[in-house]
Amino acid sequence: MAPSNGNPAGSATRVSGPPRVRWLFLDLNSYFASVEQEMQPHLRNRPVAVVPLMADTTCCIAASYEAKAFGVKTGTQVGEAKRLCPGIVLIEARHELYVDYHRRVVEAAACPCLPFDRSTKWPVS
Repeated sequence: MAPSNGNPAGSATRVSGPPRVRWLFLDLNSYFASVEQEMQPHLRNRPVAVVPLMADTTCCIAASYEAKAFGVKTGTQVGEAKRLCPGIVLIEARHELYVDYHRRVVEAAACPCLPFDRSTKWPVS
């Protein structure tokens, strides 16, 4: 027998209005590289790494999914990234562009969102 919740057996409880989203988690993995692929369509489906400056001694601050398939990840030194993925395209970071896209993402979510740090499980202040 179904537990009684005040509704006749077999009837569903209905909530009026649209469903309310309480949490929205946006994983912006490979974010800088994805923005570059969006802005430069010829980079789509190609391994891309965003770097702070063009030097083999610095490290990748973002890698596209295509680059990650070769073992390139955030923190990989550029020289190592070139060895792992000979066809990788290096792009010098454009922080103002990434901030602009971040604002667009937050606006599209249409909610008061707080950045969230997965390692601490607390909003970033």
